[in-house]
Amino acid sequence: MMQTIWGWQPALYLFLGGMGGGAFLTAAVLYLRDRTGNNRVICASMWAAVISLAVGLLLLLSELVTPARGLMMWQSFSHFTSWMTYGAWGAFAAIVVFGVSALLATEKLMVPVRKRGGWLAAHETGLRSGLAIVGIVLGAFVAVYTGMLLMAPASVPLWNTPLLPLLFTVSAFDTGVALVEVMAVVAARKDPLGADAKRFLERCVVVLVLLEAVVLAAFLGTALAGGTDAAAATAAASAAMLVGGPLAGWFWVLLVAAGLALPLTVAVVGLVRKPASPSARDAAADTGDGEGTANAATKSQPKRWLPLAGACGALAGGCALRFLVLAAGVHANLASETILRLLG
Repeated sequence: MMQTIWGWQPALYLFLGGMGGGAFLTAAVLYLRDRTGNNRVICASMWAAVISLAVGLLLLLSELVTPARGLMMWQSFSHFTSWMTYGAWGAFAAIVVFGVSALLATEKLMVPVRKRGGWLAAHETGLRSGLAIVGIVLGAFVAVYTGMLLMAPASVPLWNTPLLPLLFTVSAFDTGVALVEVMAVVAARKDPLGADAKRFLERCVVVLVLLEAVVLAAFLGTALAGGTDAAAATAAASAAMLVGGPLAGWFWVLLVAAGLALPLTVAVVGLVRKPASPSARDAAADTGDGEGTANAATKSQPKRWLPLAGACGALAGGCALRFLVLAAGVHANLASETILRLLG
């Protein structure tokens, strides 16, 4: 029997919060690697991170008894003894830093500022770099928090393991990279992602997908190992629902095939493909044939739909992971086991 206490809102929050944190972290790293290039992709990714995290935070507040009161965070989240309080304030701080960073990355807003001069124009690069570093820390915290929040209930054995925060953190980084890749495809016509940044993202995908697969296998393998007590047996039953039970179809198709195998394959193909050589591009440019240049570039790189398909697969798999883990989180009947031990 699948759990029905946690609905779709928590699952979607866990996904959006982690993805938003991972997307900003990825965009910030791209900026720190190259402070002059890929600005359109970085800006779009930062705004996407802000929106994702803001929607996720609203979903978190909707789980309160009085959601409207939850907006007054100093009253609703004043007890720093729960992960929900830490997460709410961390997410709020992240939204502020992400939002300011996105504003500073928006060219239409910054061009007039640069023309007027002043302190902000003089310190723009340093300010953006500092916010990027702070945002990386906050983005990582939000990613970790989404797993810690779910691990807290000891009554759900499948969730009550340090492997769950690790799994959700790696998945958050993975989906964050995927969201940046989607933004790169959207911005490709006006400001295509640089070759170095593109290969960096592809390497990140390979590392993160392989790491996520290892952590997922350890997470399920540990649960399936079972044990003699009620908690271990319940964890085994929950894991069995995922790999061979009523949730198996969604697990293998959405999470494993679409969320892991597809983006890994696309990233490997992108890394194996050789970029157009400078001499080839120069030769095309010397002929004055702009169309030939575009065709050469197109032939030397994977089609636009290929990285988009891999990124969408990663996003679908990351979302499915949260819904599946929540659905399989069955409560253990610890009270009955305690009574039997007392009687025995």
